[in-house]
Amino acid sequence: MDEANAILNTPRANRMVRYSLVMNVVMVVLSFVFAILTGSNAILLDGFFSLIGVAQVVAMGSIMRMQGRPDDSRHPFGFSSFVPLLNSIRGLTILAVCGFAGFQAVLSIINGGDHPDAGLGMIYGAAAALGCLFTGFVMARAARELGNPLLKVDSHSWLIDGFYSLVVSVAFGIAMIMQSLEWTTAARYVDPVLVLVLLLLAIPWPWGVMRDGVRELLLIGPPEGIRRQVIEQVNDVMSSLKPRDVICRILLSHDQLYVMCHVLVDGDAVISVTEIDRVRQAAMDCLGEHHTVSEFDLIITSNDEYGRLAD
Repeated sequence: MDEANAILNTPRANRMVRYSLVMNVVMVVLSFVFAILTGSNAILLDGFFSLIGVAQVVAMGSIMRMQGRPDDSRHPFGFSSFVPLLNSIRGLTILAVCGFAGFQAVLSIINGGDHPDAGLGMIYGAAAALGCLFTGFVMARAARELGNPLLKVDSHSWLIDGFYSLVVSVAFGIAMIMQSLEWTTAARYVDPVLVLVLLLLAIPWPWGVMRDGVRELLLIGPPEGIRRQVIEQVNDVMSSLKPRDVICRILLSHDQLYVMCHVLVDGDAVISVTEIDRVRQAAMDCLGEHHTVSEFDLIITSNDEYGRLAD
């Protein structure tokens, strides 16, 4: 798993984590200050999202440092499971915040809305969108060049936050127009309705992150298309061993493949260790064209029941 660990724990990746942490702290301060100045629950919600981001980045940095450590007796399969665990907790936390914010927004609508400062709200939305989108593009570029799945998730979070901030700015612009037209009753509902709109836009992302994290923690196999592709590539490589069957157990964790391959051969087959090493490396090279291969375990056996999967 050294290659996978090296991808996660590099000097540039660590610098990007520190940069993301600083920007998250800036966004927390900015959103809470403007939430107090404007009295807007939508901006306050954005602040809580940024606060969750601070905790996420701190945890992400810790996980990346752990990835730089070699496997040990306590963690014989490395530390890769911490990544889906972190994503699951993050998704669940954001969903909990969304539920509370939605409840407060509904209460506000029932009680006749509120009166946030639309002008300051629009300024906040524009400033926050600029900061989030810039950070998101910087993180996305680093994630793409480094092939780092943790930075990829963080970049998605920044880009989504930037989009939310744009929605906030546009909504407060609409509220200013309503106020200028003296549609004061309608303007009072802009903020709670905006919260509900943001929640509807936000929920699919943390739900997807949490769902994928739980799938990885439960060791559920990859999508059918990826599974078939891996099996076809492995079968092609193993054909030189003249197997009776090839059975693959496949996991895909944050864009990294783990494959346990049982090759069933005749009991009198003669296969050298050199040949086994060659086909294993060939399989890793072939799979590595599409995915980062964290581990490829190759087991040669003549026992038909060994490694058999249920249909």
